[in-house]
Amino acid sequence: MSSPTQEPRFEIRNPLIIMFETEPDHTVVTHLYPSVRCDGYEAYGLLVCDLVRHVAKKFNVTEEEVWVWVDKERYHHTTHITRPA
Repeated sequence: MSSPTQEPRFEIRNPLIIMFETEPDHTVVTHLYPSVRCDGYEAYGLLVCDLVRHVAKKFNVTEEEVWVWVDKERYHHTTHITRPA
């Protein structure tokens, strides 16, 4: 039985993208998992668009505001790719 402050546990099946932060160095690790529906870069590009929409909604900003930051990172990398797919 979980306590009221804990999120319920769930099982991830058929992941497409999993991103997590490592400890103690706080490196962001990304894993891509191809599937029948997402078997190429085009499909993952669509997932990136979906993620931008979710981020905008979560932080109550426009998608364009998120894309501004995506473009800044795209043209001037500030992060390192860890374990590329």
